[in-house]
Amino acid sequence: MELIAYFQEMWHLAMNRNAQGVFFWFSLYIFVVGVYSVVFQIRTRYWPFTYGDLAELSLGKFDVPSASSDRSYMTEALYHYNVSGVNYSGTRVSPRVIMLSYNLRFILKKQMSYVQYSSDGKVKVFYNPSNPKKSFLIIAGKVGISITFLLSILPFALFYCEYYVYRA
Repeated sequence: MELIAYFQEMWHLAMNRNAQGVFFWFSLYIFVVGVYSVVFQIRTRYWPFTYGDLAELSLGKFDVPSASSDRSYMTEALYHYNVSGVNYSGTRVSPRVIMLSYNLRFILKKQMSYVQYSSDGKVKVFYNPSNPKKSFLIIAGKVGISITFLLSILPFALFYCEYYVYRA
């Protein structure tokens, strides 16, 4: 019952635009989204794979202003694969959609280096066994999953420190 009362108190604070209430609900939102992402990333680690043909793997440019340093970059891919005699096409590189600035695009290049190729030049495609049209070229590693989890609890840790540790 105390938990419900605490949630109600945080709701009233947030409705009155109090920083503590807003920070609490922001932290809760980030936590829920982060945990969902962690669960999804763990599930994809158990997806089967097949080999397919890679048609494109590059950095796509977004927000094309006058200065190249203001552009955002994201990986773009197109690959074709076959599961149980049915042909599919995929465009997703990773379960994490990452859009970065011009200065950080080296991270996307590093991500693309994790795409696995067979000796005959085919690309490894991980697909959802219950819905084979959903696929990725890279599955999340343990370090990436751990980082996602840590980022999901970070706002709550900061909230706790701000409102319960330093004010005691």
